[in-house]
Amino acid sequence: MSNPKDEMIRATLTESMARVIKRRRYDERQVVQILRATPDKAKAIVSGQLDGFSTDEIRRMIDVLD
Repeated sequence: MSNPKDEMIRATLTESMARVIKRRRYDERQVVQILRATPDKAKAIVSGQLDGFSTDEIRRMIDVLD
């Protein structure tokens, strides 16, 4: 079971990632190029399905995308 504080941090980071992607108008292809991610990971990132990523990975991706 996850810590409620960790869940809140992940939710906040997920919202931040969605805002950056929307503001920059990134599509999956661009996310692949910018993050050097696989197409499957880019699809998950763009759709906000970040369960497979650590909070540190999400923070790094936000920094790179923004």
